Amino acid sequence: MKKINWKELYSDLPTHVAEALREARLKPEQIVLKEDGELMAINGITEKDVESIRLLYNAETVKDVVIESAEGGPVETPETVEVVEKKVIAPKKRGRKYKMMVKEIKKDEMYSIEDAVTKLQKLSSNTKIKTVELTFNTRETGLRGELKLPHSTGKELKIAIFSDKVAKDVADGKIDFSILLATPADMPKLARLAKVLGPKGLMPNPKSGTVTENPEKRAAELSAGGTLPYKTEAKFPIIHLALGKSTQDSKALVENIMEAIRAIGPTKIKNAYLSCTHTPSVKLHLGSV
Repeated sequence: MKKINWKELYSDLPTHVAEALREARLKPEQIVLKEDGELMAINGITEKDVESIRLLYNAETVKDVVIESAEGGPVETPETVEVVEKKVIAPKKRGRKYKMMVKEIKKDEMYSIEDAVTKLQKLSSNTKIKTVELTFNTRETGLRGELKLPHSTGKELKIAIFSDKVAKDVADGKIDFSILLATPADMPKLARLAKVLGPKGLMPNPKSGTVTENPEKRAAELSAGGTLPYKTEAKFPIIHLALGKSTQDSKALVENIMEAIRAIGPTKIKNAYLSCTHTPSVKLHLGSV
């Protein structure tokens, strides 16, 4: 493997940014896999600096890629890679109730949003968990933003604002929140927690609105229930959203779904599927949005 000359690496970036990345011993191929919030956690890196880094060091410009080994650790791969043995996972067996629900869905048909909601409300009437889940296959990765939905998702969010106590709890393995808010000044303090929070998707990030100068105000906005952050998965062009409960008013569910599609952009979406937690999915027709 080619030896890294740390003194010359990142010479195309501003001096203070280059020095911060060198001091953190962060390789270019590792940058590609880091969340923006994890980069901001490096001492001396600001939100504006992250934009400069992303412009020059991204999946298209960095040739060395990183894959995960069977043991879960990163393996740096040159042009020729040793094949990593993969475990074969047996397909999940479906119960009689699920198979009966499948028969009520026309496999090759695309449903209007209104018909899809009606169908799922009927199918989920006998299920315990009634969360309405919207899944997008998008045309690209790296999509992220925030939805302003017209109606509540019915989900109670556990929001924490970064403090010394929160830092201690996370370090001790106690994570009792689904969203962590922080100020830009907090980001260097979060550096040592990035390895814990990053893989769980809990690292504060300016693009998702979890890094803010006024976290208390932001917490109030999120608690209202109509604000929902979204992003594609790290390595795949897929977005998963929980947009409400099947027990909610059907019109409210339809309007939430339509707003999500409009906000992300129909031209960026290959196809969309609607389901409840324990039901089969229904393919949506997006032409009317």
